[in-house]
Amino acid sequence: MQINYISYGVVKTGGYRHEKCLFDALRAFKSGSSEVNGQLIRRPRLFKSLLGYLDLMFWAYFKSNANINIVTARTGLSAILRNWFTKNEVWIVLHNFDSTDNKSRLLGIYYQWLFKLLSRAENKRFKVIAVAPYWVDYFKNEKCIAHTYLFPNFFDVKAYGIYRKVEKERTVFLGQYSTKNDPLIADLAKSLNEKNYHCYFATLDISEVKPYNGNYEIVYFPTHSFYLEAMSKATCTLALIRLNEGWNRIAHESLLVNTPVVGYKRGGLGDLLKESNSAIVNSIEEAYNCIEGGVWVLPDQDFFERYDLSNTSNYLEIVCSNHSSQF
Repeated sequence: MQINYISYGVVKTGGYRHEKCLFDALRAFKSGSSEVNGQLIRRPRLFKSLLGYLDLMFWAYFKSNANINIVTARTGLSAILRNWFTKNEVWIVLHNFDSTDNKSRLLGIYYQWLFKLLSRAENKRFKVIAVAPYWVDYFKNEKCIAHTYLFPNFFDVKAYGIYRKVEKERTVFLGQYSTKNDPLIADLAKSLNEKNYHCYFATLDISEVKPYNGNYEIVYFPTHSFYLEAMSKATCTLALIRLNEGWNRIAHESLLVNTPVVGYKRGGLGDLLKESNSAIVNSIEEAYNCIEGGVWVLPDQDFFERYDLSNTSNYLEIVCSNHSSQF
């Protein structure tokens, strides 16, 4: 059996890590019943113009030739067309979808055709993999894609244990530096600085690094360990995302190092906040009051164990079964 994971991008985002986890877990799962060869095929660049989109689609079309092809949203249409008359499977990982996120007109048309094709494809070979219950429900009921399955973000829970016994500092981790954040988060950082909190964003792009500007700094961490160590010392981590979020890997990792999370109930992030007993707020003002109040509740052990790497096979059994629904 050949399994291909087809990916692209300059940095290894949370979405990439989720997809890579799915790829690795599927190879291990399938190796119990057959000989498996897995190939990670990745182009380290972004595609934005019309020519770029066409380049990406043609490239993905020819690479989607395995028995199981794990692909991203923007390569899903190519993979389906490539395998419409084959016996191969296409697993399209859709982390989220928000019609208000200022997609280009071209990309908007692309998604219309992708959803239309998936809603009309009765063949179980074409599947959507969603990261949160919210998105399973959304793609099934709003986009009429019957063959939608859940594969959450998973973590090696024990590996985070060394970061949990750390004294807290008067710092607030503002999350990843991104246009997805509430624009008023800078005002929140200013108010927190007046209360002697030091605020910072993290970035995966070293060119975005900025020194402390009186409100916050933008930090690039050279290793995952440095990033986790800094986060473990923070008073809390913010997930104030203005769009419908997929899950928010940063928030989950924050909880794993015993740093509480304050966030908006948007998309799959709402599932995460609710399941983990995290603080759900509706505005910047509520976030400020929550941080100043300082009453924190952390998840119980069941939450962490639910998303441990040891549970991946439970979800893959459902995805690989002949049933069109996991419920």
